[in-house]
Amino acid sequence: MEATIRKDDERRVTLILDGRLDTSVTQQTEKEVEPLFDYKDFEVVIDCSRLEYISSSGLRLLMAIDQRLCANHCDIYIKGLSPVVKDVFQTTGFVNLFKIKK
Repeated sequence: MEATIRKDDERRVTLILDGRLDTSVTQQTEKEVEPLFDYKDFEVVIDCSRLEYISSSGLRLLMAIDQRLCANHCDIYIKGLSPVVKDVFQTTGFVNLFKIKK
């Protein structure tokens, strides 16, 4: 699992998730995304187009990221959900918790 933060322009940053986000990597990924919380009043896109799998611990991490970024007055979007990951989001109701772009 790799998490990459890319600043796209003056008001937008993208978090790219690549691999499998499960219990074995959640703590490391949490450390990797920590610099994301330095951004305030930004549009934050979580790019899941390379995300192969997400477990409940990965969903909890996304929820924690969302809460911290909302506290920083950021607009958060998720894009690029594969059919497998989208199914997890639908089954768990996470499609109703996040703004999802195609």
